[in-house]
Amino acid sequence: MKQARFILTLDSTGALIVGVFILLFSSLISNLNGWQESFTHIEGFANLVYGSYSGILLLLFRKKNLHRVFVFILIIANSLWGLQCFTQAWRLKEEATHIGTAVLLLEGIYLIVLAYLEAKFVLPQCVARVS
Repeated sequence: MKQARFILTLDSTGALIVGVFILLFSSLISNLNGWQESFTHIEGFANLVYGSYSGILLLLFRKKNLHRVFVFILIIANSLWGLQCFTQAWRLKEEATHIGTAVLLLEGIYLIVLAYLEAKFVLPQCVARVS
């Protein structure tokens, strides 16, 4: 139970903090990573969306009213976004700096691991069906 709550908290707060940080310092981050500023904004907004969604799931989990389907959506989304990070690292390999490529690869690894942990620890703690 504590592990599931910790994982959802990590997912939500991590994404929200990173999203705000990216949007506040998007120009600096774009230059440091060798990304277009529009790409940096997409990264920031995506983090805010993920952080908000997993934060809502955390609130539902604390009320013992979190349904499996919503966690399954989070797991799929984290997995797909992780794969998207790997794809972007490959696509941007010529224009991104080494730091920018490393950031995308590390984010991809983080998201895939997070999806696995959510499947292992959060999903079993959920209500089976939506009423």
